[in-house]
Formats: sequence, C-alpha cells, structure tokens
Amino acid sequence: MIDPDETGWHHIHHCAFRGYIKSLERFVENDPDSLELQTNDDLGSTPFLLAVSSGIQDTVESLIGLGSKVNVINSQNHGAVEICAIKQFMSLLEFFLAKDLEQLPVWKNLLRMMGSDMEEEVIASGTCLRNLTTPSTEGIHPNWEPFYLNGGVPVICKVAKSTLAEDSKVPVLQLLLNVIGRPEVQEQVVGTGGIPALIRLLKSSDTYIVQLSATAIREVAKNPGYSELLMQNGALPALHRVLQTVHDPEVQTPTVQAIGSMAASGEKQRITVGTTPGCIGTMVGLFETATGNADLLLALTEAVSNVAHESRDNQNTYVDEGVTQHIVNVILNQARNKRIQESAVEAIHRLAASNPHVQHDVLERGAERLLMQLLKKRNAESLQEKTAMALWALAGDDLNEKREMANGIGVQTLIEFTNSMSENLHLIGSEGLGVLAQGPLNQQSQIGTANGVYPLVRLLRSANEEIVLSVIRSLRHLCVGVGNVPNARNQATISTSRGVKLLVALMVHSQRLLIQVEAAFTLGCVSLGNNDLLEEIHSNLDFSYVRVLKMLYAQDDDVRLLAGSALAAFAYNSIQQQREIADQGGVRYNCFVSFLRSHNELHRCHAAYQVVVLARIIPDEEQAKSSAVGIKLLVDLLDQTSGDDVRALAASYIACLAHTRAGVPSAIVAVQAVEYLCDMLLSKSEQVRGNAAIALGYLSYNHAGERHLLNKCRLDPYLMLVIKHYTKRSKLSPAFVEGWRHYKKVGLPPIPEGRPSLIRARPPRDDMRPITILSLEDTPSGSGHVRSSASNLEHAGDDTGRTSRASRESRATRQSLHASHLSLDSQRTQASMMQEMVMVEEV
Repeated sequence: MIDPDETGWHHIHHCAFRGYIKSLERFVENDPDSLELQTNDDLGSTPFLLAVSSGIQDTVESLIGLGSKVNVINSQNHGAVEICAIKQFMSLLEFFLAKDLEQLPVWKNLLRMMGSDMEEEVIASGTCLRNLTTPSTEGIHPNWEPFYLNGGVPVICKVAKSTLAEDSKVPVLQLLLNVIGRPEVQEQVVGTGGIPALIRLLKSSDTYIVQLSATAIREVAKNPGYSELLMQNGALPALHRVLQTVHDPEVQTPTVQAIGSMAASGEKQRITVGTTPGCIGTMVGLFETATGNADLLLALTEAVSNVAHESRDNQNTYVDEGVTQHIVNVILNQARNKRIQESAVEAIHRLAASNPHVQHDVLERGAERLLMQLLKKRNAESLQEKTAMALWALAGDDLNEKREMANGIGVQTLIEFTNSMSENLHLIGSEGLGVLAQGPLNQQSQIGTANGVYPLVRLLRSANEEIVLSVIRSLRHLCVGVGNVPNARNQATISTSRGVKLLVALMVHSQRLLIQVEAAFTLGCVSLGNNDLLEEIHSNLDFSYVRVLKMLYAQDDDVRLLAGSALAAFAYNSIQQQREIADQGGVRYNCFVSFLRSHNELHRCHAAYQVVVLARIIPDEEQAKSSAVGIKLLVDLLDQTSGDDVRALAASYIACLAHTRAGVPSAIVAVQAVEYLCDMLLSKSEQVRGNAAIALGYLSYNHAGERHLLNKCRLDPYLMLVIKHYTKRSKLSPAFVEGWRHYKKVGLPPIPEGRPSLIRARPPRDDMRPITILSLEDTPSGSGHVRSSASNLEHAGDDTGRTSRASRESRATRQSLHASHLSLDSQRTQASMMQEMVMVEEV
C-alpha cells in the first residue's frame, strides 16, 4: 500500500471523505484490509468515520454495504452518531435510525453524549434530540417513545440538576417540552427528581431558562397528583417571585399558566394560591400591561377562572383587587379575538358563581349589558353557551334577580336554549322559563304561546338528572300560578306532547327518589282543576297514590315535604281525589308534626298548608283542629318572619286557601291575616307584594275581610294601587270594588312619601313617571294626559313587561299640570294635592 500523505491520509481516506464511491470499491476489492485503515493523524479515523464526517449519505451507505464496521470510534471517543451530533447532520442521523443497525444504537449514543460533562457535547446532542422530537401539527412526534424507552428522561433531569453553564441546558429543556405532554414522561420527571430541579431553574438569571422551566412546570401541574407535589416543593412562591421580578410577557405568560394549572387541579391548590400573600394581586396587576399581548391576556383570564372556581375567598380577593373592571375591559376590547373574549366571559361566570358580593360588583361594572349584547350576536355556539352561563351565574339564587336576568335574555332565546345541543343551555333555558312562569306577574301565557312547553317536555327524556329535575319544576310552574290558578292551555299542551306519560314514568321508574316525588307533585299541578287530565293520569296503570303515600315516610325531609305537596295538589278543592287518597291508605297527622314544629320556617310553611288542604282525610286528628293549626302557623309566619321567601310563600298559600272550602277564609281573616298582608304590600320584594295582593283579592270575597281591607285602603290609598296592580288576572269581589268607588267619591287622603315603586328597581331608569293618586281616579275625558298615566300604570307589570311611559317634565311643568286638575276636587288643599302628585321611587 502507498504510504500516507503529509496529512496522514491514504488514498482510500480521501475517496471516502470526498465521496468517490467507485474508487472506494476498487481499493477495497484490491485490499479488503484497507476498509478499516485508520488515518495517521490525531483522530485516527476509518474511511467510514470520514464518510460520516463529510455528511455524504451515499458514501456512508456504500461503505456499510462493503462491510465497514459502524461501531468504530476515533481517538476522541466519537463514533458515527457523535460525529453527526457535533456537525448537526440530522438527515444522516435519521438515516441511521431508519437502518436500525444493532451495532449502532443511535438513541443510546446520543443520550450518553447528552449526559457528558462537556458542555459542547451536551449542547450538540441536546439540539439533535430536540430536532428529532419536534412536534408536528398533528401533535407529539412519534420519536418520543424510543427516546423515552432508552432512558432519555433521567438524562434530562441529570442535566437540569447539573452545574453546567445555563446556555447548555437550553436545548435540553426544549427537548423536555417536546415530550412532556406524555403522562409516562411526566411520571419519570417526577420520579427522577425533576421537579426540584425545574423549580431551582426559576431563579436563573437567564430569562429564557425561566420561561422554559415555567412551561415545563405548567405541563406537570396539569396532573392533580403532581400539582400538589409542586406546591410542597415551593413552586408557587418561586413562580410568584418570577411575576414580581421578570417583566417580559414571554416569561409571564407560562408563569401565570403554571399557577392557573396548579389551581385547576384541586380545591387544596386553589386555597394555597389564594392564601399566598400578594399572589392574586400580582396577577391582577398584570392586566395593566397585558393589553397588547394576546397570549398573556388569555393566560390571565384563564387563571382567574381556575383560581376563583368554587372558592368564595378567592372570588372575593379577586374582586377586592379590582379584577372586575379588567375583565369587563377585555370583553369590550377583544371582540376580534374570540378565544380571549370567551375566556373572559367564563372568568365572570367562575367569579360570580354563588357569590352575591361578586355578583353585585360585576353588575355595577356594566358587565350584564355587555354579556347581553354578546348573547344576541350569537357568533359562536360555545361563546353563547359561556355567555348564558355567566349571565345566569350573575343572577345568583335570588328569585327577583333571576327573573330580571331571564327577562333580559327573553322568552324566545330561553326556548332556543332548550332546543340547542348543549346541556348547560338546556339547564339555563329550563330554569329561566321556570322563573318567568312563577310569581304574581308571571309569563305563563307568553311561554305557552311561543311554543315553550314542547321542548321542555322533550327534555324530560334527558340523561342528565339535574336537567330533568329542573324541567319537572318548570312544567309545574307553567301549569299553576299564585293562588293555585291553573293555566288550562299549558296543561293541555303537556298532555298532547305526551308529557303526562313521561311524568308518570319518571314518578314510577326513576332511580332517584327526588325525581319521583317531584314528578308526582307536577302531575298534581298539571291536573289541578282539569278533570280530563285527572282521568288521563288515573288511566295509566302505573299511577297510584300509594306510591306517593309511601314517600311520606322517606328518610329525606325534602322528599317527605314534596310528597305532602303532591297529595295537596291532587286533593285541592277535589273531594273525589281526597276520597281516593283516603281509600288508598290516607295520611296521618303524625307525618306533619315534625315539620310543623321545625325551626325551618319554610318547612313549617309547607306543612301548615298541607294539613289544611288534607284536613278532611287525616283520621288521627280533628279536621277543625288541624285546619286551625295550619292557618294559625301560616298567618304567624306573615307577621313573625323576616325572610321574603317565607313571607311570599305563606302569602301564596293563604291565597290558595282563601278560595277553598267554606270556613277557611273566615278563619284566616279572624287571625288578622288582612292586617299582616296589607303590611306586606309595602315590601320592597315584588314576590311579597304581589302574593299578598292576590291573597287579599281572594279574601275580599269574605265579608269581614272585605270591610277590613276597605278600611285599610281608605286610610292608605297606595294599598289599593298595589292590589289593582297585581290582581289583573285574579278577582276582586264586586262588593269590595263598589265600596272602593264610594270611598273615592267621598275623598281619599294623600299617598305618603317613601312608598315602594311598583316598577322594578333594576336597571335604574330616570325616565319613569312618578305614581300619583290621580292614577286611582276616574279622570274626565278632557284630562287626556292624566288618563294616559293611569292607563300606563295599569299595564306596568303585565305579562309583556310593559312599563309606564317616560315623563321628563321639569318641576315647573309638573306644578302646572297639578294646577290644571285642582278643579277635580275642590275639597283638596294645595298642599295635599302636591303630596298626591309625586311619589318617591326607590330605585
């Protein structure tokens, strides 16, 4: 063989490096030993290693075909894989991976190199491994698995814990982010001490290292079990410190996301975030500088949702730190970024859920108006769903607030919710329609006319029990109003849409006892005052009062109370049904005693009504005594309770009893019910005022009640105004109406100032016309303006939600109007007329 040249290379070495394949083949054919001939230089490379270092794949493949040893190494302990890594020959590495040569374990060699103490080797191998595992648009790269199976994760953790220069760790952390989405990888990160190492890197002076570490922590934190481990190792204070010291949005974004991910993993983690001094306040402060950064805004709004979720303390802290206005601004200013806007809407939902303090603050900031606008746009179904959920969360548990919100959403939109594909919208639609169907100024007729009953009946087949319960209750409210006034049209619609059969099936076959008893109660309301529907129910072989009677002895107090309500609904003003209940076992007074003596006022209220209605078929107590006990309890609740919900319920039940069997109205009047109900007409709660007015309307048919009520109204004409406002659909006795006309002719005192407005208090309107005594007068036809005012007042609370027309008259104009009507009653003085003209509206 010819001696090497001055570089120490032979001809075969030059051919291998330059890619002269045919010459290589001739040299090997003439001298097979030349295939492994090493260079006489510092590296001692074989032709195969020189071909690899040149990066010419064809030459490498030819030498492999000629039989070259692929596992040879040079004097620097570098083989083919290491040379490719140093030179970043990715295509050649992928070629070796595809060849899958047993003598050339690519993954193991790269990982051994990455575990080196030499920073250059760590950077080179880490970069190659990062490139080999870079995710595609379809998700994580398939190479994650061989990397993982060859022990790649422990090597990453070793590098993260090492004292190597921080810039050498960058490609290694990038590699970790490529594969950390897999649960197996996360498990090994945790098991090999990766969490403390990542937390320590958050203190790095290299902001890019901090960004990568925070991103890795964010991914690990998505697992609830690891999230708690992160907390135990001090991740939260370290992340908080990053937010306080690093002002780069590229770093702040994954840091906020990491905190949000930890909070999303469980209640304990949310408490820790909330109790970490200044953590929530720091995140709220970032909204100030995040306006132009979409990623950071999204991270912040998502963090609000995660940290505030089902945590009243965190909700309050966020609001006290001023987050509400920031969220409202995001909704207002990010109309083009639907993802951010949707996240902000969800943040409002999570903040306001079951928290009156937050609900009030959000409403004060005008969020309701923005959300209503979003709801009407209906650009995306997911945004509509989240917007509806936020609005319903803002309504809270207060019935009046829910009615206001449902009115704002609108009957037609609520019906559309029940027809949607979203279970969340099904629940909101059902609850919204149920709320509008309740109360003295309900919208039962509008919902029925808009075909709102059919989709509700269809939802009785839902697999979601909460939706089924909500629908059952909504159907009940659609069938019966205050005072047990049935809505025959809605009852008939439920029947024609097979609702009765579905309700009976739920009463009999549901696995949940609460659904069974609620269905029984609704069946009683569906058939109230409707003999055809009663026959349909009884014609169903599965229906039996025995099933309901057994529920009177259930362990759950709510089930027992509802069973009593169901029986009372069937028995109300129906001697025939009372007999059937008695024949199938009857009820015992003892079933009601614990409720009648309960400290829970609502329980006492329900039970008191039930014993009066069922008094005739309670064999173990005298009818007169059980009736007297129930009536006395109901009337006492009118006077003694401070809860508006209890007073409204008691008034509703008195309205029911006031037009039932003989003797009951007289007993009600005898225990000062009229006095207490008149006091309730001054309540700020519409439910209380309206139910009391309807109850008084029915009691006006009792002679003693009529005289007492007339006297009260004569002394305070405002009471008559309230009664007329809420009794448009019920009746006032002719004798009472005639007596009132007589009093008006004789003359009435002025309405005192400070009376509650009959117009709803939210949203405030400065254009409402003040209510005056003239509203009660039979104004001459020549006084057209005043007649218009009275007419508007009569329609202020009807089903269509109409209110009196606005009056923007100045003080001088009102005085002029007042002077023009002095001739209507010469007995009135100037001072009294001025009092009568203006009534203070409490807004």
